[in-house]
Amino acid sequence: MQTLAFWRNPHAYLEWCRHRYGNRFTISAIGMAPLVFMSGASDIKAIVRAPADVLHPGAGGAAIAPLVGPGSFMLADEEEHLNGRRAILPALHHRLVREHAEMVQEIVAGEVAGWPLNVPIGIHPYLRALTLRVILRTIFGGESPRLHELHNRLLAVFSVTDSLILQEPQLRRVPRWRAAWRRFLREREKVDKLLNGLIENGVGSRTAESDLFSMLLGEENAHGSRHDSNHVRETLMSVILAGHETTASQLAWAFQLLAHNQTVLRRLLEEIDEGGERYLTATIQEVLRHRPVFLFTIPRVVRQPFEVGGTTYRPPVQLAGCIHLMHHDAALYDEPHRFCPERFLGVAPNPEHWMPWGGGRKRCPGHHLAMLEMQTILRVVLSCFEIGPAGKTVETGRWRSVIVTPGRGSRIVLRHRRIN
Repeated sequence: MQTLAFWRNPHAYLEWCRHRYGNRFTISAIGMAPLVFMSGASDIKAIVRAPADVLHPGAGGAAIAPLVGPGSFMLADEEEHLNGRRAILPALHHRLVREHAEMVQEIVAGEVAGWPLNVPIGIHPYLRALTLRVILRTIFGGESPRLHELHNRLLAVFSVTDSLILQEPQLRRVPRWRAAWRRFLREREKVDKLLNGLIENGVGSRTAESDLFSMLLGEENAHGSRHDSNHVRETLMSVILAGHETTASQLAWAFQLLAHNQTVLRRLLEEIDEGGERYLTATIQEVLRHRPVFLFTIPRVVRQPFEVGGTTYRPPVQLAGCIHLMHHDAALYDEPHRFCPERFLGVAPNPEHWMPWGGGRKRCPGHHLAMLEMQTILRVVLSCFEIGPAGKTVETGRWRSVIVTPGRGSRIVLRHRRIN
């Protein structure tokens, strides 16, 4: 019953658990070790800053291993994880991301031109296609027929995140899900073939300092030799997945919340028309607070006895800092369940109370690019279209792999904007 409740309505279930049990509670899900949730800011800080040999976060992301590969730096920890981050961080540096702004705007304008108007649409699939195109251009630095095919194949592969078969491996043998799993494996094989071809043709090239693909091809391992193609492919899949799914889902929440909060939308439109961005930035920060796609930090596997707030936890327990509940703590935020960008106007979010990108060694390395994409996409779309809700209330969240998205795909209505 706990597994079902958490799957069907994660936001409401977490709120119910806190209301009944307090800031710490344990969920026992099918096929998993007991998962202890903590929503106090000091408890979350202790979890994300704990040494990896005490609390190991790598195993907590095992659900995405079929997508990124078992050797992905996202699933590793300690030095192996840090080496993987170091390989990609130069291309995702704040300064270089800003240089991508014109490229991002060009892609957004082209994609948005084909979106349906005057009818209810689930905008999330369109955002997935858009953000995937942006991350592929960021990685490879250009366009080609092979990259266009890769884009389409990746969308097919990542569609598996909409199913339970990633989180529940036992379902892969059940008739209803077995066909979906086999289809995923076929599509993944095609993606691997495309990536291997790109890697083979690109070995030895280094086209630009900001070209992530070139950086990875030139990267050396601890022995002073270049990494093999399997390592490069797993790193590429990790960056593509993280830079595509999370941003698309966060944007889906942004459009859903704006459609249902017309007062906020009107103020945002006024600022965009005037060329400003303070309220736009505050709006994005509030979306990230109110509906973070990661409801909790990557679960940390307790390897050694670990004490938090007077309680000692031992193996095989896992600990998770509940970002969603901390973001909706009345002791930290006034009217926490109200969507209110004004709370961040002139006040930067407190990094100990606002953690949409995660925390510690697992903090999202691409958050600069994600912010740029959200700013650019919202600015372009709102400059061209009016946004209205397609339902009476904000959609219930549902799981998509390890993140939470609007339950019906963020259904809204787009109309050509009339500017007086």
